[in-house]
Order: sequence, then C-alpha cells, then structure tokens
Amino acid sequence: MRSAFLCWCAVGGFAGCGFAPGLANTDGGDANEGPHDDSGRDGSGSEPAPQHLTDSNGQPGSLDLTLTGSVTITTSSATPTISGMTLASGTFDIRPQLQGGDVAVLHVARLTIAQGAVVRVIGTRPLIVVASGAIEILGIVDASGKQSLPGAGGSAPGEGAAPGVTGIHFGTYSDTGGGGGGFGAAGAAGGAITNCTNTLNGGAPGASTGDDTLTVLIGGSGGGQGESQACSANPGGAGGGAVQLTSATSVHIATSGVINAGGGGGAGGIDCGSFDGNSGAGGGAGGAIVLQAPVVHNEGVVVANGGGGGGSGSGSGGTPGTDAGMPGADGQPSATTASGGAAGGGTSSTTGGSGATRVAVPNPGTTNICERNGGGGGGGVGRIAASSSFIDDGTTSPLVIATLPR
Repeated sequence: MRSAFLCWCAVGGFAGCGFAPGLANTDGGDANEGPHDDSGRDGSGSEPAPQHLTDSNGQPGSLDLTLTGSVTITTSSATPTISGMTLASGTFDIRPQLQGGDVAVLHVARLTIAQGAVVRVIGTRPLIVVASGAIEILGIVDASGKQSLPGAGGSAPGEGAAPGVTGIHFGTYSDTGGGGGGFGAAGAAGGAITNCTNTLNGGAPGASTGDDTLTVLIGGSGGGQGESQACSANPGGAGGGAVQLTSATSVHIATSGVINAGGGGGAGGIDCGSFDGNSGAGGGAGGAIVLQAPVVHNEGVVVANGGGGGGSGSGSGGTPGTDAGMPGADGQPSATTASGGAAGGGTSSTTGGSGATRVAVPNPGTTNICERNGGGGGGGVGRIAASSSFIDDGTTSPLVIATLPR
C-alpha cells in the first residue's frame, strides 16, 4: 500500500504538494484517475446498475480509497468534497437520480473506512458510493442529524416530505410541543395542554412517507419547532441523511463498523428571562441507508433511528436560561432509543418524548396543564434497504428490507 501523493496548483503556477490526510491508494494506480467503463466488472457484464442511477452515471472508478482519522464529506457544492483531499475531475461528482433530484456520487475501485476513522457526511444531497471492488466499513460513517444540523440529503428542522408541525400558543403562557418528523414511520405528537377552555393539541407529527425499497433516495424530515410568544424559536431536530453503498463485489460492515443515519434531537424550550418560556421541539426522523452488492454482510451497526423531542422550558422571569428545557438526544448508533430532553426548572415544564427504533415507537411529548408548556414529540425511524444477499449478524434498526438486486 502507498499513500496517494497529491499536488495542487494555484493560478499562475505550481503551489505545492503533500500527502492527503486519510487517503491511501492501494493498487498502485493514479490517485487522480476518474471513473472508467467497467460494465463487465466481474467478467460477466451482468451486474445491475446501481440503485437510483443509470449505468452510465453509476460507473465505478479506478482509485482504491482508504479513509482514516477524522474526515468530512460534503455533498452541497457543484463539486462535492472530501476534507484534506484533491481528487481528479469525475471521481466525485453530481449526477441525477432516476426518480428526480441530484445525488453526490463517489466513483472508486475499492473503499475502506479504517478502524477508528470517523467519516462525517453532510450537505444538501444524498451520497452514493459506487465501487467495482469491496467496500469495507471498519470505522464510523456518520450521516446522522446532529440537533438542528441535517445529515447529507436530510431535511432541516420543520422541512421535508413529512415534517413535524410547530406547537401552538394559547392565552398568556400555554405552548404545546412541536411534533416529531416522519419517514419510515410516523413521528410522535408534541405534548398537549389540558385544563384550558379546550384541550390544545400538540404539534402534529410527520407521517410515514416513501416506500420500503427507497425508490427515491432522500433523508428524513425535520421535527417541528417549539412555540412561544416572548422568546425566539427553538428548532426541531434535523432529519438523518441518506447514504448508499453499491459494490460489484461486496459490502462488509465489520464488528467495529457503524453506519448511522439517525435523526437529530429537538431543542429544549428556551427561557429568555420572560415569564413565557418555550415548549419543547420535535425530534427529527431517521434517514436512509442502501446497501447493494452480490454479498452484503453486517457484523456491526447499521441504524436510522429517530431523534428525541426537547423538554419544555419554564418562564421564570429571572435570569435567562435558568429554566430552559434540555434538548432531546440525537438518534443513537445502537438499538437504544434517543431519550427525550429533561424538563427545565420551575413548575411549567415537562419532558420530551423519546425517538423511535426498530422495536419502539416514538413517544409524544409530555402533556401539561393550562398556562404551562408541553414537551416535543420523538422522531420516527428512517428506512434501510439492502440486496437480497443481506446477512445480518450485527445490529440494525429499523428492520432491513432485503429485496434489492444483488
């Protein structure tokens, strides 16, 4: 194995060279080689085109890529990027997916996420990796929502195909919680307010949307924001991102490997020093993971869980922040539910609802009484689709739908 020695140029001449952090070229080929026509990748010429792409848009490349340490993949710009690396034109580019919308496509021969590596995947577009050889995940691929920041292709708070709805304000101080975002399953409603003239419903949750085989590759929807009159809004959790790994040979998630597309936790209710604190915001829905190869074997963790709803605040009229609610936890990289945020201090606050997993539905935000504040609802799970060759010896959440072509 040799590290890829990359050079870069400035306008007007040569500027410098250096070893790209996190990049190894293991086949002796040129690190600046782009995609090539490899339609007969195993000699049979019979491999299906990658999900969501035409065969011409889904060609692999010739680069053996190993990512180590802390790496950020960004899919937003016209040319997507991998931090610390300069890749040849066409190695990492934007292509249209078959059912609409653009995706960032990384064309490689083989991809290895080294043990101990943490690869954060962010940006407005989903990520698709297309390889002719093996894809090995020994480290962490993190396309999850982090509080209000979505993973790659995930939706911002309150946005997406099935977002949670903002809570409502009534009277002087009553605020219901924001609803959790939906995707593979519905989110949960925000906490209601009772004992007023009428019961005030919490923000509605986002519904289940899309289909099990992920005909369109998109991430999860965001949760609804908390409600208030005096304080600034507290955002819902962002949706988990969307990642697809397609190989003509194999995809293997080792015992140390993790692929996480969980939703973000909703923000806790704000205490801005007024007597009117905020309700809790809803958690974001988990995103999408697609694993496609003749052999797909999971021995690690592959999850797209929902984020927890935020706890509500309590307006004390005192020092700002004293009675703020706590944020819900982000969707966990395990089978464990993301906890709802704790209630703020004082008597007007309640807890947020937990996010969904494979075996647990999301919980609604805790209800409160009139002139107080409800908690945010938990986010729904995302979706995981895999080839029919899928073998699961690890942890998956939600249930993997293993019906895709090998």
